[in-house]
Amino acid sequence: MTASLTGEPWTDGLPPARFERWTSELELFVTMRDGVRLSTDVYRPEGAEGPLPTVLVRTPYDKSRGTPGLMEQLFLRRGYAVVVQSERGRYFSEGRYAHYLEGARHDGCDTVDWIAGQPWSNGKVGTIGCSSTAEHQLPMAAENHPGHAAMIPMASGAAVGDVPRNDTRGAIYRGGIPLLQLWAAWYPNSVPAERLQLPADSTQEQRIRLRNTYSLAAKPQLRPRNPADVAKYLHLPTRDILREIGGALTAFDDFITWNGPGDPRWQEVGLLRGEDRPRVPSLHINTWHDIGVGEQVRLFEHLQELGTPDQYLILAPGSHCMLSTELASQLSPAELKQRLAESGATDLSALPEADFKHLKYGDFQAGDGRYRGVDQGYAQLWLRWFDKWLAGAENGVTDMPRVQLCIPGRGWIFGDRWPLPEVSLTPYYLSPDPESRLRLENGVLSPTPPPAAGSQTYVYDPGNPAPSLGGGCCDAAVAQDQRAFEARRDVLVFSTPPLTEPVTLAGPVEVVLHVSSTAVDTDFIVKLTDVHPDGRSINLNDDGFRLRYRDGFDKKLLMEPGAVCRIALPNMVVGHHFPPGHRIRLDISSSCFPLYERNLNTGGNNHDEAEWVVAENTVHLGGDHPSHVVLPVLPAEPQGRAQ
Repeated sequence: MTASLTGEPWTDGLPPARFERWTSELELFVTMRDGVRLSTDVYRPEGAEGPLPTVLVRTPYDKSRGTPGLMEQLFLRRGYAVVVQSERGRYFSEGRYAHYLEGARHDGCDTVDWIAGQPWSNGKVGTIGCSSTAEHQLPMAAENHPGHAAMIPMASGAAVGDVPRNDTRGAIYRGGIPLLQLWAAWYPNSVPAERLQLPADSTQEQRIRLRNTYSLAAKPQLRPRNPADVAKYLHLPTRDILREIGGALTAFDDFITWNGPGDPRWQEVGLLRGEDRPRVPSLHINTWHDIGVGEQVRLFEHLQELGTPDQYLILAPGSHCMLSTELASQLSPAELKQRLAESGATDLSALPEADFKHLKYGDFQAGDGRYRGVDQGYAQLWLRWFDKWLAGAENGVTDMPRVQLCIPGRGWIFGDRWPLPEVSLTPYYLSPDPESRLRLENGVLSPTPPPAAGSQTYVYDPGNPAPSLGGGCCDAAVAQDQRAFEARRDVLVFSTPPLTEPVTLAGPVEVVLHVSSTAVDTDFIVKLTDVHPDGRSINLNDDGFRLRYRDGFDKKLLMEPGAVCRIALPNMVVGHHFPPGHRIRLDISSSCFPLYERNLNTGGNNHDEAEWVVAENTVHLGGDHPSHVVLPVLPAEPQGRAQ
């Protein structure tokens, strides 16, 4: 096989080894500490003299499709060995994928042990990947294996458990509300607990032949953006959605019946925990519109507070895992197909999702999304990072700023802490305004509290939930025009007047609402949007809260109808520039379906119910009930802005 990447992209001053071919050993069985054997492929640059540093990619997805891909080829060409492994219970690997991140903590370390024992290895292993191939790196890093020398987890927020300020249990919940659309589709489509398995005495040669002939991939059960499939989420009770469509058993069937994020069974899931102390040098990379961006930055902030060395955060515009495609975006589609054909790969899924010079996803125009930190492009950054930690290169990569943010419309901004110290946490109050009715809105966002108390009430009917527009995971249309959502009578809309000066946000957003309901339990869901002069309202992030958890996620406390309570929704993270003439908007509703599970308003378990109660929900404004949103505002010319 011949590996080939684009032209001469290297600008780091270290001439890379020019290996154009590799050797492969496919479908090796690597034995874990409990005897389970994991399907593993090893690629080495042909002609490279060992011992070699190694890049490890562990994945729940089909590693036989298009492997080695462009990312793996990048490191092979540099002179690294590459190991790609199917996680426990996936494809030809033994064991059972009983729950999310099954075996991630110990299986990764056992694999590093195996790599370090190979004659071609220098004992240094780096891990890299996006989404599920990133998430397993976090609990693995908590073991601090001496051979796990560095990692690059991209969009890894769904692996973050009960670290401070984080109660989402790996992006499973928002404020105790299950994120239905993502997980009800991901589990049966990607990681069913029931699967076809090989006989225990299969040989390596048999496994190679079978992998070339058959696919063990699950048939798609739910396509999240398919309108016909969206209707399937309406099935009640929620716990039976996957049984209704006839899919295999999955871990979703279990956790949807648990008692929210406070259920003690979450301690048995392999999430990174608050008591963990990972010290593996790490590039934490994500996008502003990723569903797990909040979890990832809360982990970074936690590691920062612990004084963990060699941790770096990079946030840029894009949807889930879009930054990992920038390597592919350096090529035209024709060139990319040619490169893949030359490598013998058949999977064209790496086709670039966007032109990063003029980045657009969904209805969002992000501008120039190319990496412009200390290196010119993510591929060069990845190489320098692993060259430093796995090969001992003194290349100065750790001299870069610890926090690097690309703000759409503003450019790259650098700092050494998250949130940036120059950020001003600025409250904007929800205020009534008679003229808002003329704009089909409910009020304004104002930096000053309203002079008098007020309220806004709407009817939430679980039988007719407000539909999701964008948000969630995992396609490029995550940012969409929200005007159809905002036109509903069960959505409240609060906006600033058109801005006379630009406003840049970069950091965590908290919404504080004073609310009441005629029901004993209900949800409140918020969206922050950018309203353009032509009326387009583009979502930036969202959050939700289930009222039964207002005294803590480890207890259930029903409402007294009509009683006012205070709730905080702290999960949004936003990096965005609002030019003059734009408006900042907060939408409030009690449903965003099927992204969020519907609350049936009964106060019952919800997951096992098929009947619902219609509720009148009220947001209280001003006086003793100052509902507001706290925005992380950057000054006009922050120090450290990239040139």
